[in-house]
Amino acid sequence: MPSARIRRAGTATALLATAGLVWAPAALAAPTPAPTPTPAATSTPAPEDTTPNPEPSQDPTLDTVTTLAQATVTRSEMIDRAKTWHPHTSSRIPYSQSKTHGGYRTDCSGFVSMTLKLPKPGPITVGLASATYSKRITLAQLKKGDLIIDAIGTNTTRHVVIFEKWTDAKRTAYWAYEQRGGYGTDHRVRSYGLSSGSEYKPYRPLNLRDDPPATVTRATVISRALSWKPATAQRVPYSQAKTKSGYRTDGSGYVSMTLGLAKPGPVTTDLVKAAYSRPIAMSALLQGDLVIDAIGGKTARAAVIFDKWADAGHTSYWAYQQRAGYGTDHRIVRHGLTAGTQFKAYRPVKIR
Repeated sequence: MPSARIRRAGTATALLATAGLVWAPAALAAPTPAPTPTPAATSTPAPEDTTPNPEPSQDPTLDTVTTLAQATVTRSEMIDRAKTWHPHTSSRIPYSQSKTHGGYRTDCSGFVSMTLKLPKPGPITVGLASATYSKRITLAQLKKGDLIIDAIGTNTTRHVVIFEKWTDAKRTAYWAYEQRGGYGTDHRVRSYGLSSGSEYKPYRPLNLRDDPPATVTRATVISRALSWKPATAQRVPYSQAKTKSGYRTDGSGYVSMTLGLAKPGPVTTDLVKAAYSRPIAMSALLQGDLVIDAIGGKTARAAVIFDKWADAGHTSYWAYQQRAGYGTDHRIVRHGLTAGTQFKAYRPVKIR
């Protein structure tokens, strides 16, 4: 039979346990097992359009004050930054997920982050495709500096490249900058995203800006107009299908050449848009301004470059133009001066 002392001790222990004051080994939580290290990803050479590009683990949705206040970058500046990693040369930056160059990871998404001035070491590919950094566009909208991203595949197949330009008029392939596994920084022809069902999609970085329009002086416009030898035997023949130095040899192509616009040049109906010009009064015309009929049919639309008034009464003027059936010309015209005319005066936004 237990002694009184033992009975009292047992009673006290029970009371303390009831109060939660007695240490009870069974009440301790089981220790959390140590995390198992994730094996380092490897990068190996691969076929042309299936290059594996394994990624480090990172929360793609993690936003910080820094990521939400991204520095802007122009399209040309982005390409210039891509070139600093010496693509497709012996000085290119080797591919690695664990190493950095200038603070940026030397994998595909780190390279793109560097070109866009994103926070170091750079978001991963899935992050680049998120609304924090980019928005979806169509293939037809691609411009220099836009991205083509596979954010759907596994961490060994996701990849991102920087679009530069189409290789041909049919848009069957394009030049791209990329940091690819097994090689490093590259500049080559790609076709990601062009096949039906491709996981690659086009995106536009939110902090990317179009290049500001380069300006041109009125004297430069006229000097360029003269380079096509107007009203001489050496004039450039008119053609809507042919080009000279990359510019169409029709009316709008000629005007585009004098203004230094993108080759082969916008068509006449585009020259009157706000991206290229603004309407002015005929009385406000200065050398280098344009007089355009953008309303007529394809064979009637025309654009001429105003040179100077032919008389004090402003009843006609000298103009440069590339006209059908002749070619480059410099002659007196009355476009825009007659009642009911479809010709209107415009000032190029680039002209200074």
